[in-house]
Amino acid sequence: MTQASATAAGKAQNTPVDVAELPKRKYFFGLLDAGDKVTRRELMSFTRELTTLLEAGIPLVPSLEILVEQRQKKALGRVIDVMLSDLSAGMSLSGAMARHPKVFNNVYVKTIATSDHGAPIVAALQHASEFLESAASAVSQLKKAMIYPAIVMTLGLGVSYMMLTVTLPPMIGLFQGLDAGLPAPTRILIALSTFLQAFKLHLMIGLAVTALAIYRFGKTERGRFLIHTWILKTPVISKIVLQSDVARTAAALSALTSAGLPLADSMDVAIDTASNEVVKRALRQARVRLIAGEGLATPLAETGVFPATLTQALRVAEDTGTLDTNLRKIAEFYKKDATEAVKTFGALLEPLSTVVIASLVGFMALAIIMPMYSILTVIDS
Repeated sequence: MTQASATAAGKAQNTPVDVAELPKRKYFFGLLDAGDKVTRRELMSFTRELTTLLEAGIPLVPSLEILVEQRQKKALGRVIDVMLSDLSAGMSLSGAMARHPKVFNNVYVKTIATSDHGAPIVAALQHASEFLESAASAVSQLKKAMIYPAIVMTLGLGVSYMMLTVTLPPMIGLFQGLDAGLPAPTRILIALSTFLQAFKLHLMIGLAVTALAIYRFGKTERGRFLIHTWILKTPVISKIVLQSDVARTAAALSALTSAGLPLADSMDVAIDTASNEVVKRALRQARVRLIAGEGLATPLAETGVFPATLTQALRVAEDTGTLDTNLRKIAEFYKKDATEAVKTFGALLEPLSTVVIASLVGFMALAIIMPMYSILTVIDS
């Protein structure tokens, strides 16, 4: 690539890029539209295959044509097809990818963009592939781990609601007609059933308004920051979120710096990989001090957000000049640690949710059976 073309490519990277509009495809009997949604696994497979084809000596455009033939019926195939048109029009690979922000995130595009300035494209793709493999978030694993407990809790609460609003009301008159006093569990159950019958609509409206208010508040900058602050103070969850963000940020920094991007510029891109606003704000503060010449480890340590293990490792890396290597090791360490924390949390949450719902349903069943036993005793006597 000549110096003039490199300069032009650099200018193209600094100008806003239009987002490509892909043709929609219908699915589910033509009722819904399929957009350009591409999973992380599909993107990882595409990156590895493209790297393999380029290493085999096949030029970029023929390599993409081979890949698009394999994915004609998938969203990624349509994305590659648009990319081929952009490449034919003289656009760089990173520029063509930047038009699909839902598929190729900022870190991926910036890593590939280093090839526009003379870096080997195969090396850039390898760094992007390493980032994708390292950046699998433990938060997504946490969501998967909570699916079973959520189903159990939903079914349990649904059964409880049906018992309180359908099964119990016809029996209330019978229970209250007993000469003997009702057991405490039955009185509690009757009170709950009466309350739900009287204020069911009010509760539904109140819950809907509260959920909407929290959702709208969470969309604001201040609300999102306060919610994320609360998350970082929640036991177990805080560890998983923080370690996951550290792993993703370190992986992004490693990929970008290894590809030749300066550390300050790499941080500017990598900050967006963090999911928590508190972590993002701390990283931005550290970047400002990094530009001022204070290094990276000390500013991160003084934010009070990041674990001491991270800052100590970065301090050693800065002293020994092995920042790239240590960032990769840090990403692997915290990803593994976060994954283990998710597995432990999921292993505890599943039986705990089952015990809670079983206790609730058991209490309600006992509250109904106890007065019925008293009725049978009165009849027998």
